[in-house]
Amino acid sequence: MDVFVYGTLTAPERVGELLDSFVFVGPATLAGLQLVEGRYPTLAPGGETAGR
Repeated sequence: MDVFVYGTLTAPERVGELLDSFVFVGPATLAGLQLVEGRYPTLAPGGETAGR
């Protein structure tokens, strides 16, 4: 299954704490949603977000 991750989930050490196995295939950009920083970061309409 392919998924888009951003924020702390782009750090292999963090993902390793959550999943038994994973492979990052490269950088990705999510168009139409922008990152909203805060205590609980989220995505909101507009802009784009970089991730993996």
